Amino acid sequence: MTRHDFTLKTITPVHVGSGDEYTALEYIKSKLKTKSDKKIKVIKRIDIERYYSSLDEDKKDEFIANLSDGEFKLGDYDKNIKFSKYLAFDKCKEQPSTKQEIKEHVRTSKEFFIPGSSIKGAIKTALLYNTIDEKNIPKIIDSVISRGRVDRWKYDDFMKSIFSSFKGNPAQTSIMRFIIFADSSSINNPSVYDVISVMAKEYGKHQFYSRGRNVVRSFIETIDRNKELKSSLTLNHDSNIINRLKLNDKEKLLDLNYIKRSIYNFSRDYINQELEFSEEYGISYLNNFYKRIEQMNTPEAPLLKIGAGSGFLATTINLKVKKYDDEWGTNYYNEVRETLKHTYEFEFPKSRKILPSIGQPLGWTQLNFD
Repeated sequence: MTRHDFTLKTITPVHVGSGDEYTALEYIKSKLKTKSDKKIKVIKRIDIERYYSSLDEDKKDEFIANLSDGEFKLGDYDKNIKFSKYLAFDKCKEQPSTKQEIKEHVRTSKEFFIPGSSIKGAIKTALLYNTIDEKNIPKIIDSVISRGRVDRWKYDDFMKSIFSSFKGNPAQTSIMRFIIFADSSSINNPSVYDVISVMAKEYGKHQFYSRGRNVVRSFIETIDRNKELKSSLTLNHDSNIINRLKLNDKEKLLDLNYIKRSIYNFSRDYINQELEFSEEYGISYLNNFYKRIEQMNTPEAPLLKIGAGSGFLATTINLKVKKYDDEWGTNYYNEVRETLKHTYEFEFPKSRKILPSIGQPLGWTQLNFD
């Protein structure tokens, strides 16, 4: 068993959802004064149960009655509430309406972290991408896609061929069981951003996804950019168990250098794709961003996309399919598109989630192993 400590630095804000969300019924907007007398906008998340318990009986009845008002804001009702769970920095370009929900980042009682499972999931995609030889793409497409849909049984067999032996339960016989990522260290205060989607249009144009005249926005808590979190990777290289499970041909996946190289290769191809996308559709701020991080991605300190906003390309091997088509003049990528019922021809996928206040995508991190 070998443990490798590493630092995970957030290049752009990262959101891993807890599954919970909250509205203006549960927070108060405020401002804090810094040592240099600057004021920064914050959102105070309130412990509603404690606040309610502190009220006298008449106030409790009044408070409950106000909750039924669709435009009720806790901050308008009482600006001096002291029962704060935590503070979040307000980094939104446009503010949420009274009813709009803010998606909570995964946390302990008061601290925010990146789960080891999220790191491992992103790296598993990179390992899958790097392990597949481009020459195997036709076989994969022909076996997995059948009659315009994904054949689930054949897809499961394909995944077993990469990570597992065909002996026993796939979860128990997967080489990934020997790779363990710890949850990251934590921060005290998240940052709230609004998120919008920039959409490719025909003839090299783009627009923001909207309904009617309104750009559609969602709101999320994040671990903000430029945070350095600590985590560790443990490789439990037990030769006896690996032999018994007949996983010897997959032992390279337990090599730290192979893992780092896989992350680097996957992010390199992803960044190249996004450079082409942003240039073709005239999205200059994205193009400038990807030119910058292209230089940051190295085999020794690879970049990794984690959490919300990763999208279709960052969570599948379809970049490899597209790369094969570009080199060999085949049409497999369109077969995938048709299977997913996307009929437009000019770009696939055609949307990218961005944070308009900083003009950057979500989820980019960098791993630096000690």
